[in-house]
Amino acid sequence: MKHPLSLLALACTLAACTQTGAPEPVADQARPAPTADEGDGQDVDAAPNGTRLTIYSGDYEALATTAPPHAGMPGHALVERSLRYALKAGSNAISADSVPPSMDVEAATLRAQTAGVVIEGQRYVAALSGTRDVLAQAIGRKATVEHTAGGAKQTDTGTLLSANDGLTLALDDSRVKVIRNYDSFSLADSDELLPKHASLQWNVRADRRGDADFLLAYPMGGMAWRAEYLATLTKGDGCQLALDGAALVANRSGVTFEQAKVSLVAGEPNRDRIQVTGSRMMMAADAAAAPAPPPPDLPSERSAGEYHAYDLPKPVRLAHGSTERVPLFAPRTAIACERAYVVDAGGPDWQPPRPLLEPDYRGQTGPLPVTATVSVQNTRDAGLGQPLPAGRVRVFDGGDFLGESRLPHTATAGEIRLQVGKPFDLTAKRESTGFRLDRAGRTITESFAVTLKNAKKVNATVRVIEPLPRWSDWDIVTSSVPGKKKDARHAEFEVPVPANGETTLTYTVRYRWTQDVNP
Repeated sequence: MKHPLSLLALACTLAACTQTGAPEPVADQARPAPTADEGDGQDVDAAPNGTRLTIYSGDYEALATTAPPHAGMPGHALVERSLRYALKAGSNAISADSVPPSMDVEAATLRAQTAGVVIEGQRYVAALSGTRDVLAQAIGRKATVEHTAGGAKQTDTGTLLSANDGLTLALDDSRVKVIRNYDSFSLADSDELLPKHASLQWNVRADRRGDADFLLAYPMGGMAWRAEYLATLTKGDGCQLALDGAALVANRSGVTFEQAKVSLVAGEPNRDRIQVTGSRMMMAADAAAAPAPPPPDLPSERSAGEYHAYDLPKPVRLAHGSTERVPLFAPRTAIACERAYVVDAGGPDWQPPRPLLEPDYRGQTGPLPVTATVSVQNTRDAGLGQPLPAGRVRVFDGGDFLGESRLPHTATAGEIRLQVGKPFDLTAKRESTGFRLDRAGRTITESFAVTLKNAKKVNATVRVIEPLPRWSDWDIVTSSVPGKKKDARHAEFEVPVPANGETTLTYTVRYRWTQDVNP
């Protein structure tokens, strides 16, 4: 073909393939029935409940690099749209246009909300995606082809028989003509032939004529959200911070949702096994005890199965390509916190099946970073005490920016530890100073030295977290600074470091194993 783009342009024009940002209507135009025995299915006023969106956290960052919208894309949302149609008694053909390209077509369901209405069949019709789709639909239809032969422009009209190696036309004078190179291509009656939008279509049967309500539900990708927090440390003695939380909702689904009722769920269900629709989740939540009323214009927080959900107080418009910011809770102004400097030498975070005898299992040695942290206990006594969905926390010391930290989903009574940056004036260096394996005595004795330097004009205390990965049975034999057992694989030391000075932490650990253990 000489000009394949001309046919592609025709396909895009007929299929309206640029309308990814068109709003999704609440009530859809029904399509005319194919036979006189079926109803005309014309829509009436929009059903009262509109559209409900249940949007799950996770995949928020992945949406930024995903284009164009397509099935199976990152993000997960459950959509419920209320539809209303004017039906006649008997068989009717109805359809819903402007369905998002990111929807899970196989999981889409339509449920009749009006008695006496039965859904007999459902089909999905995809929008045309290019020249091949147009040609496939055009086989057997009247077509006009412009082409050049012998340097002269020619036009042929006939029935399109095939479109493999060029175009094969059955002309009106009974000849069959193969046109291998053509300039342009047009179809008669293309409005009846080519779908302009992706759509869901149904055959429904009604006992009587009148308005009927339906609920269309489907999962889709292309939508996700995460929390965004602002933590500001207040001046004065001790440690207190103010916390403000918002939700960032991203829509890359391919359609715009007008005035949708939105629930944000802090959780990432297994998408291969999810069985619950948004409405069933809502009914389960309604059966629980009603929460205390929230402040005006703030989401109400509730349990949603295994997760937490935030129901936005007002319908919102979520345009395709937009990121909407909504508050999650009223700002907290006085939360107790703890600031610390931490050195962590890392090491494997798993329990070995037998003692590790190789000397290399000692964690990182050499220069180590010192990290400034801010910790909060998520309790009412500390001034917080509420589930916090995963997101980014930006931390300020008054007007000075300290850094950003990633907060995982944090339940009530959990610990929040924010790593906000690496202080300029604190350094650390870790060295292995001894290793002895006693197979007969079934012990390993190992020694380390951690040198901390402080160039600040004030004293500092550095929390040194040491990995003890070789075996679960261990004891600190000696140490220059008292230590404590942090967990099964770590010891913790609070090391004071004077202003413009340094301190060296030294310690020796002994691992033991019983006779029935074979290292």
